Amino acid sequence: MGKLLTVLRNISEVIAGVEDSGEVLAKIVKILAVNLDVDVCSVYEYDKDRNHLVLTATSGLNPESVGKVMMQPGKGLTGICFQNKEIINIENPSKHPDYIFFGNTGEEKLYSYMGIPLATGGRVIGVLTLQRQKQGMFSQSIVDMAKSLSPQMANLMLNAGMLRFLASSAEPKHRESSHKSSFTLKGLAVNPGVARGEAFKFKIRDWLSETEHGTHNDQKKELELFDKALTQARENTIKMEARALSMISEADASIFNAHLLFLEDKTILDEIKREISAENHSLEFSISIVFKRFEKKFLQLGDKVFRERVIDFKDVMLRLLESVKMLRNQLVDSNLIETKSKEWILVAHELMPSDLLRLPIDNLAGIVCEKGGVTSHVAILAKAFEIPALLGVSGVMSKVHNYDQIILDCHAERVYINPPENIKAQFDDLLKASEAAETKIVEGPAMTADGTRIALRANISLICETSLLQKYGAEGIGLYRTEFLFMIRDYLPGEDIQYDVFSKVVSESNGEVTLRVLDVGGDKPLNYVNIPHEENPALGLRGIRLLMAHPDILRSHLRAVLRAGRLGRIKILFPMISKLEEVHFIRAMLKEVEESLKQEQIEYATDYRVGIMVEVPSVFIGLNKFIEHVDFVSVGTNDLQQYIFALERGSSTESGYDCLSPVFLQIMADIGAIFRARPEKGVSVCGEMAGNPMAVPLLIGAGIKDFSMPAKVIPLVKKTISAFSEKECVDLLQRALKMDSADEVAAMQKSILADKGLTGPVDAK
Repeated sequence: MGKLLTVLRNISEVIAGVEDSGEVLAKIVKILAVNLDVDVCSVYEYDKDRNHLVLTATSGLNPESVGKVMMQPGKGLTGICFQNKEIINIENPSKHPDYIFFGNTGEEKLYSYMGIPLATGGRVIGVLTLQRQKQGMFSQSIVDMAKSLSPQMANLMLNAGMLRFLASSAEPKHRESSHKSSFTLKGLAVNPGVARGEAFKFKIRDWLSETEHGTHNDQKKELELFDKALTQARENTIKMEARALSMISEADASIFNAHLLFLEDKTILDEIKREISAENHSLEFSISIVFKRFEKKFLQLGDKVFRERVIDFKDVMLRLLESVKMLRNQLVDSNLIETKSKEWILVAHELMPSDLLRLPIDNLAGIVCEKGGVTSHVAILAKAFEIPALLGVSGVMSKVHNYDQIILDCHAERVYINPPENIKAQFDDLLKASEAAETKIVEGPAMTADGTRIALRANISLICETSLLQKYGAEGIGLYRTEFLFMIRDYLPGEDIQYDVFSKVVSESNGEVTLRVLDVGGDKPLNYVNIPHEENPALGLRGIRLLMAHPDILRSHLRAVLRAGRLGRIKILFPMISKLEEVHFIRAMLKEVEESLKQEQIEYATDYRVGIMVEVPSVFIGLNKFIEHVDFVSVGTNDLQQYIFALERGSSTESGYDCLSPVFLQIMADIGAIFRARPEKGVSVCGEMAGNPMAVPLLIGAGIKDFSMPAKVIPLVKKTISAFSEKECVDLLQRALKMDSADEVAAMQKSILADKGLTGPVDAK
């Protein structure tokens, strides 16, 4: 390993210090020839356009052969190595039936040959060849080093832009932006996934501020137009409400209820009529004046709920103004997406619910917005439409131009604008692997190569997501986030509303359902619950602490959960547990709720299981005590990482691989060992680590066999699991635990995945 790292460091230094790609390769092959003690080291790159392998650099062969020696995949030893994606290690290569001799290269004096496919993410981009005058095959140590070196070298070459033509040949030939600066922005992922496409900048129809002063000369005609516009705006609102409710049962019409109220509000309507009648203003100008007047009043109230209500009010007034323009035949929509393409990334400063419902969803690959958060209506709609979405991306509208090439990575919470070739190539592999996995979903449970069954379940937040369970092969729901039902409202949903939603989730799932009770506070506030301001909300009143401070909320919440639980098999999961007193509290509360339901003769689940999240270090340290009082635990790796490393998720100093840190892997190994000794207790992982193909084999090696993740990720994880035996997973974990850094573990996992023709997540750094 030490020699390998030295070689890689030397190669990295060459790449960092040389700009010309040809010169870089020439230096790399010399470094390898010296360190591997061979007479000839050459690199052949695959030219996709010509479908040929081309000798690009060599140390030991005639330098005039560079660029001239070519062969098709499958022809010659090097071509076979490329096509079969396998190392060829033979002696006396000239006697091999597939050997092809190239004159003037100097190969006639070489008596051993090894070809190593240069692969990254399962795609072979070239071949590294080693040759010696000495008789005999290359030793196993050289083979092992070459095998480890292959994906590393391939990535280094891509990073240096050596194979830029390979990545660019896969790019769609759309119109290109004249602005080609490359940069990366960060945001908040509200729906997982990876997307690629061209930027489409959506500009809000800001007719309210653009409407100029206007008057009329027929008051009766203007008022009649107002009545017609009101009727049309109401009809459009009802249609949008129906469309939203068909996808988002949790919304309970909350997205558009306020819109209808505004269109029925006598004070607002009378103000518009007064402007028309008393001031002789045109209908358009009257609507604009009244909007600005009421907007000022809303903002002066200072309450966050009212400030957010301004967005809905503006949406309604724009819809009313739109109706007026349509009735006057003046409407020109500048926000038309070209429907011939299905690869647009919608970029906006702010999106309103009606904007997204109006757009041709089939043409949107992703959404990037400057404003908005996980509870915004746009976030909820993005989930319903299965569109990867990144919100809170500061400055994106001023920095992005129409037709810029964009890659959206909601797993790493980053958006790449006009990304460099190495990023394009890596995501090309990732997207192809995801698409291939999605189009070829393997029926049945996930199984390791030696037949060990692994449970893969889905994380969901909305009823509409239950349709994804069967689509992607989920074994039930491993994490249902009940908080979305609370967060999309401006009022506390009662027990019956909660029961209605929970019962649909339980009855529509195709397996066991783990309902995590209300997990709010911290970065997920409820406007209608008084949560005091705290300097560090992540360490304050959140999760079970908030519920203990508001027992009435928890009581009605658990009643709804237990009532819904009789329709299927449920597990009840409690968040942010940090001490045993909290476990005793929830046990007592559940007993109290059962007694009340029994007295009222209301049917409820009695065979449920109780679990807690492992996301606070105190629970990990005292896990043996905690599991005496619960039936199962679910490891929330996102929060556990944050508290273990004292590093906020998404921080600029985060490595992107912290879940692969040997320290964190040791924690997961210790958790696995505890539950191997207690087989009657259950353990699962529901954080991002559960859906990471690089991490899952290591978790299986730790003895964890139950995972919950976004439904879309399940096919790729299932495919990954099938490529590893359980023993191999155990061995990999032991190797990883001996390493010094997360980056070192990631390099090992990337290499192994590449060797198996699999793709891991793109480096988020």
